[in-house]
Amino acid sequence: MFYKQKLFLKALHCFPPEIAHTVVLKAISSNFISANTDDLNISNLRTKLGNLNFNHPLGIAAGFDKNVETINVINKLGISHMEFGTITPHPQPGNSKPRIFRLSEDKAIINRLGFPSKGIDSAIKNLRNNKNKIPIGLNIGCNKNSNDFMDDYLTLTRKLGPFAEWITVNISSPNTPGLRELQIGSDLEKLLKNIDNERKKVEDKVEKILQIWVKISPDLKDDELKNLVDISVRYNIDALCISNTTTDRPHTLASKNKKEVGGLSGPPLYSQSTEILAKAYLHAKKQIKFIGIGGISNGETAYTKILAGADIIQLYTGLVFHGPKIINDIINYLNEKCINTKIKDLVGTKAESILKKE
Repeated sequence: MFYKQKLFLKALHCFPPEIAHTVVLKAISSNFISANTDDLNISNLRTKLGNLNFNHPLGIAAGFDKNVETINVINKLGISHMEFGTITPHPQPGNSKPRIFRLSEDKAIINRLGFPSKGIDSAIKNLRNNKNKIPIGLNIGCNKNSNDFMDDYLTLTRKLGPFAEWITVNISSPNTPGLRELQIGSDLEKLLKNIDNERKKVEDKVEKILQIWVKISPDLKDDELKNLVDISVRYNIDALCISNTTTDRPHTLASKNKKEVGGLSGPPLYSQSTEILAKAYLHAKKQIKFIGIGGISNGETAYTKILAGADIIQLYTGLVFHGPKIINDIINYLNEKCINTKIKDLVGTKAESILKKE
């Protein structure tokens, strides 16, 4: 199975990134791509985030399936959870193409997609047919031409909340002008307060718990990060997703595409995103949970995210360069690390030492 998928992955990289990604989504929908984790004894990898139970920590990050097209088959990859999106209120094409660039020598990607989305109505149509058994979340973002970012997020929370276990408020994409300012400006407190209130209305209406997560940038300064954590705790945010892509360009990048404008993901983001995760974990003093994202490319990097403070972890770029086998590899690695302990007991245990190494 994996040999066939390895050949498929090699062929995919002959096509432009967006075409290749469309092919991948269709391949998943037709069961051509799958993974097998059923025979693993992973009882020590089970973890919780509030009211949500995860069979193991590993899921797929937002951006992989923006329009909820694989909702009934994505669990066949062996993941424990899935975050769809980013979903915007109204359909929008995103930025002009080309807008995704492989940095093959660095196993990285630069994208400046700009939230291409079929819109909320299309997402709801697919969500109504959800037969998935794993927890799902919906990543939400504002329309580029919106006159009211705040209203966009509240509308999305209200309309999409009934269909998800959590809503992730994406205020950290570098590809929508002005969006990242919501993380550090005076509107942050107002935004999170209003979303918390909107969440409570959804919970009352559908009689279930709706978690709210916030996805943040790895480019925040220390004081900005601490302020964001404090405000998130104040307004009952359940988790912070650390992190989105970076606008930084490490000097180690080797690809000819390294100067493209957009957000960088993959291994070159790993150290930066893991460091900010550890900083946020230590500052929060266990008042909020964390999702580790950014540069996960093997079992060791996944494990370190957990040691830095992540209760669960998500990958995307790693799938692009390694295929679905990376899911099995990571779960096997974590399983070996947890023969005599439970994964939940390791969360954040090395956060201080990780920062000292940095």
